[in-house]
Amino acid sequence: MSRLRLAAGSAIMKLAQEPCYHEIITPEQFQLCALVINDECYQVRQIFAQKLHKALVKLLLPLEYMAIFALCAKDPVKERRAHARQCLLKNISIRREYIKQNPMATGMSLIITVCLTEGRLHFHWSLY
Repeated sequence: MSRLRLAAGSAIMKLAQEPCYHEIITPEQFQLCALVINDECYQVRQIFAQKLHKALVKLLLPLEYMAIFALCAKDPVKERRAHARQCLLKNISIRREYIKQNPMATGMSLIITVCLTEGRLHFHWSLY
């Protein structure tokens, strides 16, 4: 069953790389995809984290997929927690560098922040 969950999570991640499909992925589907990183099988967790990192480094996935690495905080293997932290930090630095090199990419853009605790959408204008 673990390999089946990996295939499903990878498929959702692959769909999310296309903007037209990213919009139709429901929060429940995103959550199921994200929880693959906490699978009981070590190899599934490792493979999923590698695929996630690879797609994020290439800037193929939306920003919210970086939050999946935070779920590794509960990983029983210390090396996996450290690797997830390194991946998160590397992705942050890559995105910061991208913003520095492409200042027009962030100017006057609408950032939607989903506040899941209250179940509301908050809209925030960024004027960088």
